Amino acid sequence: MRFSIIVPIYKVADYLDDCVQSVKNQTYTDWELILVDDGSPDACPQMCDGYAKEDARIRVIHKENGGASEARNAGIEQAKGEYVLLLDGDDFYNRSDMFEMLSANIDKSGADVILFGCTDWNMKTGEKRISRSDYDLHLLNQVADREQSLHYLLSQKKIPGGPTIFTVQRALLDEYGIRFHCGIRAEDHEYVLMIFSHCKQIFAMDEPFYTYRLQREGSITHSGSIKMIQGIDYTLNKWVPVLSCESNDQLRKDYLNYLAFIYSTGFVITGRLHGKERKESLELMRKHRMILKYGYWRDLRIVRLASSAFGLPLFTILGRIYYDRTHI
Repeated sequence: MRFSIIVPIYKVADYLDDCVQSVKNQTYTDWELILVDDGSPDACPQMCDGYAKEDARIRVIHKENGGASEARNAGIEQAKGEYVLLLDGDDFYNRSDMFEMLSANIDKSGADVILFGCTDWNMKTGEKRISRSDYDLHLLNQVADREQSLHYLLSQKKIPGGPTIFTVQRALLDEYGIRFHCGIRAEDHEYVLMIFSHCKQIFAMDEPFYTYRLQREGSITHSGSIKMIQGIDYTLNKWVPVLSCESNDQLRKDYLNYLAFIYSTGFVITGRLHGKERKESLELMRKHRMILKYGYWRDLRIVRLASSAFGLPLFTILGRIYYDRTHI
């Protein structure tokens, strides 16, 4: 079997059919779809069982609610495909030839990671825009070795921000025990770092196959949580010592710059918190503040200067206000 598509499902009944049909409509048929019902209290469990009855390639895992990381891990453990794809239950694939194109490029390249693009669909405005594409295909697919590919992706802001816009060889996940860390949010950074620090070859496609519903009501990515800051804290605690020892000087700078970016996402999140959660968040942000000195992107240099000038408490509020006004 070529592909295992894993979908964590929780309170997405209004969107689930679009998600499932985008897989069922694929012209390439050598796949399995693993629907992980994460204790969803709506109609999702019954919908999942219905899909499985209609198509033998669809399997359902019912479990108690434990969060997206636990649900994804449950799916990965059951996966039988050569390559794994992660798809969120409120998103969908927008082309029926996606798997066919992916499979052809797997055969062509032998890569253990294949990147593709993403289309953002703003649920408030109706606007659709390509948010991840325009890779340097000549460099990635014909010229660069692993280190050059990683330098390009990290330095040019092309490294995936989440686990849904690439497919990864299941053997890589098993060889290095790559799974999602449970009990936190912002866990996507950890998963991406594990995959790209261990992969052997990267191939890219420009097609924005993945449609991401932006600004959806009830989406956890449109809110703030202390667990997100705890996830950033976990990632930095683990990866700063590891990546500081990277033998390739340029890659070490690239990795640390990326960790500075991960840290910087905590400002807006902290700006949404109140009371004890805000106090804890500010303490964790102060703990890792020195990582900003490694940020070489212009916006990270500005963040470093501005957070120092205004102080962390005020800067988190200003950052949240700016983000909300510029991300409608």
